[in-house]
Amino acid sequence: MMISSIKKNALLLTTIASANLVMVFPAVAEPWIDTSDIYLKANIQLLADSGHIVTPVTTYPLMWHDINRDIKSVTVSHLTNSQKEAYYYIKHQFNLANRNQTRVKAQLGIEDTRFTSFGDTYRDTNSLQVQTSTMIGNFATNVSFSYYANADENQDKERWDNTYAAAFFGNWVIAAGKQDRWFGPSWDSSLSLSNNARPMTAVSLTRKSAEAFIIPFTEFDIPWTITTFMGKMDDSRVIDDALLWGFRFNLKPFNNLEIGITRIAQWGGKDRPQDLGTFWNLLIGKDNCSAGGLDCSAEQEPGNQQAGFDARYSFNLFDTPLALYGQYFAEDGDNSSSWSMVTKAKYQGGVDMHINLFSLPTTAYIEYTDTYQICETLNGRADIGDCYYEHHIYKTGMRYEGRTLGNLYDNDAKTVVVGAISQLGANTRMTTKFRYLDLNYDNHDKAPTNPLIGNPLTAVSEKMYMLSGNLQHSYQQWRFTLGIDVSRSNFVDTSMNNNEVNASLTIEYNL
Repeated sequence: MMISSIKKNALLLTTIASANLVMVFPAVAEPWIDTSDIYLKANIQLLADSGHIVTPVTTYPLMWHDINRDIKSVTVSHLTNSQKEAYYYIKHQFNLANRNQTRVKAQLGIEDTRFTSFGDTYRDTNSLQVQTSTMIGNFATNVSFSYYANADENQDKERWDNTYAAAFFGNWVIAAGKQDRWFGPSWDSSLSLSNNARPMTAVSLTRKSAEAFIIPFTEFDIPWTITTFMGKMDDSRVIDDALLWGFRFNLKPFNNLEIGITRIAQWGGKDRPQDLGTFWNLLIGKDNCSAGGLDCSAEQEPGNQQAGFDARYSFNLFDTPLALYGQYFAEDGDNSSSWSMVTKAKYQGGVDMHINLFSLPTTAYIEYTDTYQICETLNGRADIGDCYYEHHIYKTGMRYEGRTLGNLYDNDAKTVVVGAISQLGANTRMTTKFRYLDLNYDNHDKAPTNPLIGNPLTAVSEKMYMLSGNLQHSYQQWRFTLGIDVSRSNFVDTSMNNNEVNASLTIEYNL
């Protein structure tokens, strides 16, 4: 099934939905919450942990529909001071999204960033962006054009990232465009999908409302949602125009427990099979040679996929809201057992809490991620990794435009991140983050001289200590964000050791 035919079908459905279907939906110019606002994510999570937001909230883009519904049912007088501040911030952001608007954003910086995390909108230096969003009836659009003055010859100077068109029909939303995605409960990085890489062109289908499934003959209900997409990896890579399929099922069996199941798969592309039969084999996990009777003698191996699950459990400890969360995510499996999708799995774990830090409402977290997977013996070494996010056919791996789709720190990395998301005042917010990163832990790269293959961050082992901060202030129609990173990198070859300082300024204006 070619991506072009998918797009044609999507446009047809969009037209039909816009012209013929009538539904009750608030006139939200931006129907989704994207990955650009870490403060909105923190405030939503606070009210979710306290039971005021009952919809699943660990899949982004996150629909405004259920967030707004849950906020409307909140009795403000029953909230704590921190919860009230979260409530009013969410309301304010919804009111901004609830109208057609045009925004202009300028970004200045010393250098491009190496890592882009949730809430980071600065990726490359010196850009100007104009974005306009509208919603008419059941049809929503967001047109975003950016110009990057310092882009090199391998990068686009003109970009349409975060541009999309969407149509609503019944309890479903179909969209086409370039949207950042974040799958999982984490704050700094995600093993499955994060906004580290630029968004690719994709067609998606998402459940609009997480209307609960009610267990028969009981009052027990389980809110759930689902999203799936098919994207085209149209960057420079070994297999040109490979397709990327993604799927996520998210549910909340209890108010304090949220579970997510994710699958991601590369398939198709130039000179590769991409018919429905190939996709079916991929879908049922029959995608490794000799597994389940699959014959790959004619180069018919369907593709490269990852799968896994994540969970977040929240509770109170001495009146302090805490949560434990984790992700267990695997490389290629086979369908020879019931756990076929969780072989070569790696993991991420974290704890977060909502506290008053120096009398400031703060979400603090500590997060550990490990993507070091021993995969082969080479020249007598039995500790070589180089397989997570990699594949023997799709050799560029789970990467797009030179960045990993999932973990910010790519494969063979062991990292600890401590962060805080604080509200300094009604219009001022701050994030701070300390990272200890053990990058390319095995000190080996698949192709150190080929930019299309292997670890894009470093070809050798690198131990990095990084302190980052962002200060954001809003004034009337203006918003200013100042960011700074200070880092120290140590290498086996000490002559490569270096200190770096990077700073950026983002200025936004709502017309």
